Amino acid sequence: MSLVESVLSRLRPEVRSLHPYLLKPRAASVKLDQNENTADLPEPIQRAIQDSLSRLSLNRYPPTVASELKQALGRQNDWPEEGVLVGNGSNELLQMLALSTLESGRKVVLPTPTFVVYSYVSRIAGAELIEVPLGEDHSYDVGAFLEVMSREQPSLVFLCSPNNPTGSTVSTEEVERVAENCRGMLVVDEAYFEFGGSVSREILPRYPQLVVSRTFSKGMGLAGLRIGYMLAHPEIATELTKAQMPFSLNSFSRAAALAVCEHYPLVRAQAERIVRERDALLERLRELPGIRPYPSQANFILFDCQAGSSRVFEGLLARGVLVRDVSAHPRLSQSLRVTVGRPEENEMFLRALRETLEELP
Repeated sequence: MSLVESVLSRLRPEVRSLHPYLLKPRAASVKLDQNENTADLPEPIQRAIQDSLSRLSLNRYPPTVASELKQALGRQNDWPEEGVLVGNGSNELLQMLALSTLESGRKVVLPTPTFVVYSYVSRIAGAELIEVPLGEDHSYDVGAFLEVMSREQPSLVFLCSPNNPTGSTVSTEEVERVAENCRGMLVVDEAYFEFGGSVSREILPRYPQLVVSRTFSKGMGLAGLRIGYMLAHPEIATELTKAQMPFSLNSFSRAAALAVCEHYPLVRAQAERIVRERDALLERLRELPGIRPYPSQANFILFDCQAGSSRVFEGLLARGVLVRDVSAHPRLSQSLRVTVGRPEENEMFLRALRETLEELP
Protein backbone atom coordinates (compact mmCIF):
# COMPACT_ATOMS: atom_id res chain seq x y z
CA MET A 1 0.00 0.00 0.00
CA SER A 2 1.41 3.40 -0.99
CA LEU A 3 1.57 6.28 1.48
CA VAL A 4 -1.26 8.05 -0.36
CA GLU A 5 -3.41 4.92 -0.17
CA SER A 6 -2.59 4.61 3.51
CA VAL A 7 -3.68 8.18 4.18
CA LEU A 8 -6.86 7.74 2.12
CA SER A 9 -7.72 4.64 4.13
CA ARG A 10 -7.88 6.83 7.24
CA LEU A 11 -10.59 9.03 5.79
CA ARG A 12 -14.11 8.22 6.83
CA PRO A 13 -15.92 6.02 4.29
CA GLU A 14 -18.96 8.34 4.46
CA VAL A 15 -16.80 11.11 3.02
CA ARG A 16 -15.03 9.00 0.42
CA SER A 17 -18.34 7.70 -0.92
CA LEU A 18 -19.48 11.21 -1.84
CA HIS A 19 -18.92 13.05 -5.10
CA PRO A 20 -17.74 16.67 -4.76
CA TYR A 21 -20.47 19.28 -5.10
CA LEU A 22 -19.25 20.86 -8.33
CA LEU A 23 -20.95 22.70 -11.18
CA LYS A 24 -19.16 22.48 -14.51
CA PRO A 25 -18.44 26.03 -15.71
CA ARG A 26 -20.05 26.82 -19.06
CA ALA A 27 -19.94 30.03 -21.04
CA ALA A 28 -23.33 31.50 -21.97
CA SER A 29 -24.64 34.98 -22.63
CA VAL A 30 -27.84 34.20 -20.68
CA LYS A 31 -27.09 32.41 -17.41
CA LEU A 32 -30.24 30.92 -15.86
CA ASP A 33 -28.89 27.82 -14.14
CA GLN A 34 -28.30 28.65 -10.45
CA ASN A 35 -31.53 30.21 -9.13
CA GLU A 36 -29.78 33.53 -8.62
CA ASN A 37 -31.65 36.80 -8.29
CA THR A 38 -30.91 38.16 -11.76
CA ALA A 39 -32.05 41.72 -10.93
CA ASP A 40 -29.47 44.30 -9.87
CA LEU A 41 -29.60 45.43 -6.27
CA PRO A 42 -31.64 48.64 -5.91
CA GLU A 43 -29.49 51.78 -5.99
CA PRO A 44 -30.10 52.76 -2.33
CA ILE A 45 -28.85 49.36 -1.20
CA GLN A 46 -25.78 49.56 -3.43
CA ARG A 47 -24.91 52.98 -1.99
CA ALA A 48 -25.44 51.77 1.58
CA ILE A 49 -23.18 48.77 1.00
CA GLN A 50 -20.44 50.90 -0.55
CA ASP A 51 -20.63 53.35 2.35
CA SER A 52 -20.43 50.54 4.91
CA LEU A 53 -17.50 48.85 3.19
CA SER A 54 -15.53 52.11 3.05
CA ARG A 55 -15.58 52.28 6.86
CA LEU A 56 -14.38 48.74 7.58
CA SER A 57 -11.08 48.07 9.31
CA LEU A 58 -9.94 45.04 7.35
CA ASN A 59 -6.92 44.45 9.57
CA ARG A 60 -9.27 43.62 12.45
CA TYR A 61 -11.37 40.53 13.04
CA PRO A 62 -15.11 41.04 12.98
CA PRO A 63 -16.91 40.66 16.34
CA THR A 64 -17.31 37.04 17.39
CA VAL A 65 -21.09 37.48 17.42
CA ALA A 66 -22.77 39.41 14.59
CA SER A 67 -25.01 41.22 17.05
CA GLU A 68 -26.15 44.05 14.78
CA LEU A 69 -27.12 41.68 12.00
CA LYS A 70 -28.89 39.30 14.40
CA GLN A 71 -30.81 42.24 15.87
CA ALA A 72 -31.83 43.43 12.39
CA LEU A 73 -32.98 39.94 11.39
CA GLY A 74 -34.82 39.59 14.68
CA ARG A 75 -36.74 42.80 14.03
CA GLN A 76 -37.39 41.83 10.42
CA ASN A 77 -38.81 38.44 11.42
CA ASP A 78 -40.32 39.42 14.78
CA TRP A 79 -38.12 36.87 16.53
CA PRO A 80 -35.75 37.14 19.53
CA GLU A 81 -32.18 38.01 18.64
CA GLU A 82 -31.03 35.07 20.78
CA GLY A 83 -32.86 32.72 18.42
CA VAL A 84 -31.20 34.02 15.23
CA LEU A 85 -28.16 32.22 13.81
CA VAL A 86 -26.09 33.66 10.95
CA GLY A 87 -23.34 32.04 8.94
CA ASN A 88 -21.39 31.66 5.74
CA GLY A 89 -24.39 30.72 3.63
CA SER A 90 -27.27 28.55 4.75
CA ASN A 91 -25.19 25.52 3.71
CA GLU A 92 -22.78 26.14 6.58
CA LEU A 93 -25.66 26.42 9.01
CA LEU A 94 -27.23 23.20 7.72
CA GLN A 95 -23.92 21.42 8.18
CA MET A 96 -23.61 22.90 11.68
CA LEU A 97 -27.05 21.56 12.53
CA ALA A 98 -26.28 18.12 11.08
CA LEU A 99 -23.03 17.85 13.02
CA SER A 100 -24.87 18.85 16.20
CA THR A 101 -27.70 16.35 15.68
CA LEU A 102 -26.39 13.33 13.81
CA GLU A 103 -23.95 10.48 14.19
CA SER A 104 -23.60 6.91 13.00
CA GLY A 105 -26.79 4.96 13.68
CA ARG A 106 -29.09 7.98 13.60
CA LYS A 107 -31.59 8.57 10.80
CA VAL A 108 -32.62 11.46 8.58
CA VAL A 109 -35.92 11.71 6.72
CA LEU A 110 -36.05 13.95 3.65
CA PRO A 111 -38.01 14.26 0.41
CA THR A 112 -36.74 13.17 -2.99
CA PRO A 113 -35.96 14.91 -5.23
CA THR A 114 -34.75 17.86 -3.17
CA PHE A 115 -31.70 20.05 -2.51
CA VAL A 116 -28.65 17.79 -2.59
CA VAL A 117 -26.88 19.53 0.33
CA TYR A 118 -29.25 17.88 2.84
CA SER A 119 -27.92 14.45 1.91
CA TYR A 120 -24.33 15.74 1.81
CA VAL A 121 -24.31 17.11 5.36
CA SER A 122 -26.22 14.09 6.68
CA ARG A 123 -23.87 11.55 5.11
CA ILE A 124 -20.77 13.41 6.28
CA ALA A 125 -22.19 13.19 9.80
CA GLY A 126 -22.55 9.41 9.36
CA ALA A 127 -26.36 9.24 9.41
CA GLU A 128 -28.66 6.92 7.44
CA LEU A 129 -30.88 8.61 4.86
CA ILE A 130 -34.56 7.70 4.51
CA GLU A 131 -36.01 9.31 1.38
CA VAL A 132 -39.72 9.95 0.89
CA PRO A 133 -40.63 10.33 -2.81
CA LEU A 134 -42.68 13.31 -3.91
CA GLY A 135 -45.89 12.61 -5.83
CA GLU A 136 -46.09 12.20 -9.61
CA ASP A 137 -46.74 15.94 -9.93
CA HIS A 138 -43.87 16.62 -7.47
CA SER A 139 -46.24 17.53 -4.66
CA TYR A 140 -45.47 16.58 -1.06
CA ASP A 141 -47.09 13.45 0.33
CA VAL A 142 -47.26 14.43 4.00
CA GLY A 143 -49.08 11.22 4.88
CA ALA A 144 -46.12 9.24 3.59
CA PHE A 145 -43.77 11.46 5.60
CA LEU A 146 -45.71 10.79 8.79
CA GLU A 147 -45.74 7.05 8.15
CA VAL A 148 -41.98 6.93 7.60
CA MET A 149 -41.30 9.13 10.63
CA SER A 150 -43.44 6.90 12.84
CA ARG A 151 -41.52 3.82 11.70
CA GLU A 152 -37.98 5.21 11.63
CA GLN A 153 -38.00 7.75 14.51
CA PRO A 154 -35.50 10.07 12.81
CA SER A 155 -33.19 12.47 14.62
CA LEU A 156 -33.56 15.02 11.82
CA VAL A 157 -36.23 15.77 9.23
CA PHE A 158 -35.81 18.10 6.24
CA LEU A 159 -38.60 19.89 4.41
CA CYS A 160 -37.89 22.38 1.64
CA SER A 161 -40.62 24.86 0.72
CA PRO A 162 -40.54 25.93 -2.04
CA ASN A 163 -38.67 22.76 -2.87
CA ASN A 164 -35.56 22.84 -5.04
CA PRO A 165 -35.64 21.77 -7.87
CA THR A 166 -39.40 21.17 -8.16
CA GLY A 167 -40.84 24.48 -6.89
CA SER A 168 -43.53 22.63 -4.92
CA THR A 169 -44.57 23.67 -1.42
CA VAL A 170 -46.04 22.38 1.81
CA SER A 171 -48.70 24.34 3.67
CA THR A 172 -48.40 25.68 7.21
CA GLU A 173 -50.96 23.09 8.31
CA GLU A 174 -48.84 20.30 6.80
CA VAL A 175 -45.67 21.56 8.47
CA GLU A 176 -47.57 21.59 11.76
CA ARG A 177 -48.67 17.96 11.24
CA VAL A 178 -45.06 16.96 10.72
CA ALA A 179 -43.92 18.99 13.75
CA GLU A 180 -46.59 17.38 15.95
CA ASN A 181 -45.12 13.96 15.12
CA CYS A 182 -41.42 14.89 15.15
CA ARG A 183 -39.36 14.12 18.25
CA GLY A 184 -36.09 15.04 16.62
CA MET A 185 -35.15 18.27 14.85
CA LEU A 186 -37.30 19.53 11.99
CA VAL A 187 -35.69 21.89 9.47
CA VAL A 188 -37.91 23.80 7.08
CA ASP A 189 -35.72 25.35 4.40
CA GLU A 190 -37.35 28.55 3.17
CA ALA A 191 -34.53 29.75 0.93
CA TYR A 192 -37.07 31.05 -1.60
CA PHE A 193 -39.74 32.33 0.77
CA GLU A 194 -39.61 35.91 -0.57
CA PHE A 195 -41.15 34.55 -3.78
CA GLY A 196 -43.87 32.41 -2.22
CA GLY A 197 -44.33 33.22 1.46
CA SER A 198 -43.32 31.55 4.72
CA VAL A 199 -44.98 28.30 5.77
CA SER A 200 -43.38 27.92 9.19
CA ARG A 201 -42.67 31.27 10.90
CA GLU A 202 -46.25 31.45 12.21
CA ILE A 203 -45.95 28.17 14.13
CA LEU A 204 -42.30 28.50 15.16
CA PRO A 205 -43.08 29.63 18.76
CA ARG A 206 -45.06 26.45 19.42
CA TYR A 207 -42.44 23.90 18.38
CA PRO A 208 -38.93 24.09 19.92
CA GLN A 209 -37.74 21.31 17.57
CA LEU A 210 -38.54 23.47 14.53
CA VAL A 211 -35.76 25.42 12.77
CA VAL A 212 -36.38 27.75 9.82
CA SER A 213 -33.49 28.09 7.35
CA ARG A 214 -33.18 31.09 5.04
CA THR A 215 -30.62 32.83 2.86
CA PHE A 216 -29.57 36.20 1.47
CA SER A 217 -28.66 34.51 -1.85
CA LYS A 218 -32.10 34.41 -3.49
CA GLY A 219 -34.70 37.05 -2.69
CA MET A 220 -32.12 39.39 -1.17
CA GLY A 221 -29.76 39.17 -4.14
CA LEU A 222 -26.44 38.58 -2.34
CA ALA A 223 -25.45 35.13 -3.64
CA GLY A 224 -21.85 36.20 -4.12
CA LEU A 225 -21.37 37.05 -0.43
CA ARG A 226 -22.57 33.72 1.05
CA ILE A 227 -24.87 34.74 3.92
CA GLY A 228 -27.45 32.50 5.54
CA TYR A 229 -29.55 32.65 8.67
CA MET A 230 -31.76 30.45 10.79
CA LEU A 231 -34.59 31.11 13.22
CA ALA A 232 -34.71 28.70 16.16
CA HIS A 233 -35.81 28.45 19.77
CA PRO A 234 -33.24 30.56 21.69
CA GLU A 235 -32.04 27.65 23.87
CA ILE A 236 -31.63 25.44 20.81
CA ALA A 237 -29.80 28.21 18.93
CA THR A 238 -27.35 28.59 21.80
CA GLU A 239 -26.42 24.92 21.62
CA LEU A 240 -26.15 24.86 17.81
CA THR A 241 -23.66 27.76 17.74
CA LYS A 242 -21.19 25.58 19.66
CA ALA A 243 -20.64 23.62 16.43
CA GLN A 244 -19.89 26.76 14.39
CA MET A 245 -16.38 27.99 13.74
CA PRO A 246 -15.64 31.54 14.97
CA PHE A 247 -15.66 34.41 12.47
CA SER A 248 -17.44 32.31 9.85
CA LEU A 249 -19.15 35.43 8.46
CA ASN A 250 -16.62 37.97 7.18
CA SER A 251 -16.79 41.74 7.62
CA PHE A 252 -17.78 42.43 3.99
CA SER A 253 -20.72 40.04 4.18
CA ARG A 254 -21.91 41.37 7.54
CA ALA A 255 -21.92 44.96 6.31
CA ALA A 256 -23.75 44.11 3.09
CA ALA A 257 -26.33 41.96 4.87
CA LEU A 258 -27.05 44.72 7.36
CA ALA A 259 -27.53 47.23 4.52
CA VAL A 260 -30.03 44.90 2.83
CA CYS A 261 -31.95 44.44 6.09
CA GLU A 262 -32.17 48.21 6.52
CA HIS A 263 -33.75 48.50 3.04
CA TYR A 264 -35.78 45.30 3.14
CA PRO A 265 -38.98 46.79 1.60
CA LEU A 266 -37.00 47.44 -1.59
CA VAL A 267 -35.95 43.78 -1.66
CA ARG A 268 -39.55 42.62 -1.25
CA ALA A 269 -40.72 44.91 -4.05
CA GLN A 270 -38.06 43.45 -6.32
CA ALA A 271 -39.15 39.91 -5.39
CA GLU A 272 -42.74 40.78 -6.31
CA ARG A 273 -41.59 41.84 -9.77
CA ILE A 274 -39.76 38.52 -10.17
CA VAL A 275 -42.93 36.67 -9.15
CA ARG A 276 -44.87 38.45 -11.90
CA GLU A 277 -42.17 37.48 -14.40
CA ARG A 278 -42.27 33.88 -13.13
CA ASP A 279 -46.02 33.58 -13.54
CA ALA A 280 -45.88 35.08 -17.04
CA LEU A 281 -43.03 32.73 -18.01
CA LEU A 282 -44.96 29.74 -16.68
CA GLU A 283 -47.98 30.56 -18.84
CA ARG A 284 -45.84 30.94 -21.95
CA LEU A 285 -44.09 27.63 -21.31
CA ARG A 286 -47.49 25.94 -21.09
CA GLU A 287 -48.17 27.05 -24.66
CA LEU A 288 -45.14 25.22 -26.10
CA PRO A 289 -45.74 21.73 -27.54
CA GLY A 290 -43.68 19.00 -25.91
CA ILE A 291 -42.99 21.08 -22.78
CA ARG A 292 -44.62 20.42 -19.41
CA PRO A 293 -43.83 23.10 -16.80
CA TYR A 294 -44.67 22.57 -13.14
CA PRO A 295 -46.19 25.23 -10.88
CA SER A 296 -43.58 27.04 -8.79
CA GLN A 297 -43.54 29.33 -5.79
CA ALA A 298 -39.81 30.04 -6.19
CA ASN A 299 -37.74 32.06 -8.67
CA PHE A 300 -37.31 29.09 -11.00
CA ILE A 301 -39.46 26.70 -13.00
CA LEU A 302 -38.98 22.97 -13.54
CA PHE A 303 -40.16 21.66 -16.91
CA ASP A 304 -40.21 18.30 -18.68
CA CYS A 305 -39.06 17.96 -22.28
CA GLN A 306 -40.72 15.38 -24.48
CA ALA A 307 -37.80 15.60 -26.92
CA GLY A 308 -35.32 14.69 -24.15
CA SER A 309 -33.75 16.94 -21.55
CA SER A 310 -30.15 16.53 -22.72
CA ARG A 311 -30.99 17.38 -26.34
CA VAL A 312 -32.98 20.45 -25.31
CA PHE A 313 -30.23 21.50 -22.89
CA GLU A 314 -27.58 21.34 -25.61
CA GLY A 315 -29.84 23.15 -28.06
CA LEU A 316 -30.34 26.00 -25.60
CA LEU A 317 -26.63 26.16 -24.79
CA ALA A 318 -25.76 26.32 -28.50
CA ARG A 319 -27.96 29.44 -28.61
CA GLY A 320 -26.24 31.05 -25.65
CA VAL A 321 -28.74 30.13 -22.94
CA LEU A 322 -27.63 28.10 -19.91
CA VAL A 323 -30.22 26.33 -17.75
CA ARG A 324 -29.77 23.49 -15.22
CA ASP A 325 -29.97 19.90 -16.41
CA VAL A 326 -31.42 17.98 -13.45
CA SER A 327 -32.10 14.77 -15.36
CA ALA A 328 -29.48 12.77 -13.44
CA HIS A 329 -32.12 12.22 -10.77
CA PRO A 330 -34.16 9.12 -11.72
CA ARG A 331 -37.46 10.93 -11.04
CA LEU A 332 -36.44 13.87 -13.24
CA SER A 333 -35.10 12.05 -16.29
CA GLN A 334 -36.80 14.43 -18.75
CA SER A 335 -36.44 17.62 -16.68
CA LEU A 336 -34.64 20.94 -16.92
CA ARG A 337 -34.81 23.86 -14.49
CA VAL A 338 -34.71 27.50 -15.54
CA THR A 339 -34.17 30.52 -13.32
CA VAL A 340 -36.56 33.41 -13.84
CA GLY A 341 -34.40 36.11 -15.41
CA ARG A 342 -34.87 39.71 -16.37
CA PRO A 343 -37.61 40.27 -18.98
CA GLU A 344 -35.13 40.38 -21.85
CA GLU A 345 -33.41 37.21 -20.63
CA ASN A 346 -36.72 35.38 -20.40
CA GLU A 347 -37.49 36.40 -23.99
CA MET A 348 -34.12 35.11 -25.17
CA PHE A 349 -34.71 31.83 -23.32
CA LEU A 350 -38.16 31.36 -24.85
CA ARG A 351 -36.90 32.16 -28.33
CA ALA A 352 -34.00 29.71 -27.95
CA LEU A 353 -36.36 27.05 -26.61
CA ARG A 354 -38.80 27.47 -29.51
CA GLU A 355 -35.96 27.26 -32.04
CA THR A 356 -34.55 24.18 -30.33
CA LEU A 357 -37.93 22.43 -30.32
CA GLU A 358 -38.49 23.22 -34.00
CA GLU A 359 -35.06 21.81 -34.85
CA LEU A 360 -35.50 18.52 -32.97
CA PRO A 361 -37.47 15.68 -34.59
